Amino acid sequence: MLSSSLEKCLVCMYQMLESDKELKISDLAKQINQPLQKTIQALQRMHYQKHIIYSPYQPLKLTEQGKSTAEYLMARDALIDEFLGFLHIEKNFSTEKESMSQYLSYESLEQIEKFVIFNRQYPEIAERFSLLLKMTPKHTLLPPLPNGEKKL
Repeated sequence: MLSSSLEKCLVCMYQMLESDKELKISDLAKQINQPLQKTIQALQRMHYQKHIIYSPYQPLKLTEQGKSTAEYLMARDALIDEFLGFLHIEKNFSTEKESMSQYLSYESLEQIEKFVIFNRQYPEIAERFSLLLKMTPKHTLLPPLPNGEKKL
């Protein structure tokens, strides 16, 4: 399993390799805004996990597993973006997305995918939900937070 920083690095590599044939470590370090040493450590971890082929002074390459993982991560991010968009989450969008990306199980993501597909097929549901958000709710399931505090 990859950490969120390794996921970002892998996706960045995938995107850079899609546009260029050859990827240098220094170019990747600049793109992900990390020092060269930290980037090398990340690459070594991904090499050990068989996502990339890393060899000093050689161009970086993704393995088939690395490509599949990067494609999955990009699809997962797009799914979560669409889901949060449907819910009209604007405040702390990045934090919410990061949390969901890291903690939701594959089974939960499959259910969210079905929900998103359902809402694409029936856009009137999304319109009704938007109207509901503009109204003051008569009934709620969650009690108010103590002292009116709102968490991130």
